[in-house]
Amino acid sequence: MQKARVILTLIVLITVLGTVMSFKAAKRRQQSNLFYPTTGDFTSNGASRNLTYAYLAPYRTFRTDIYELPVNVTRPLYTGTTQTWTTIGGAFYFITVVTGPIWPTLAGIYDDAGQ
Repeated sequence: MQKARVILTLIVLITVLGTVMSFKAAKRRQQSNLFYPTTGDFTSNGASRNLTYAYLAPYRTFRTDIYELPVNVTRPLYTGTTQTWTTIGGAFYFITVVTGPIWPTLAGIYDDAGQ
């Protein structure tokens, strides 16, 4: 029983360590999804506001196949988002907005292709 517990603990630790390392490697290589700003009307308690928020784009910064070619995208895309708050009708709401510089098209933008 003790041996099984030690082996199971090692498996869990290796899995957690591998997951953390893969996220750090992906962040270092700037592998992420892209977002674009869009606007929408939000209504609460009879009050309405038009807000600009981040929407997940169908593009990413990395390829999943060695033969995948970059696509030409005409709208500005961003890798960074942040949470901010606003009030609508006296109530507080959190929305996600894009931050940081525009992702350069020369760095390659790839179609998500429903993945």
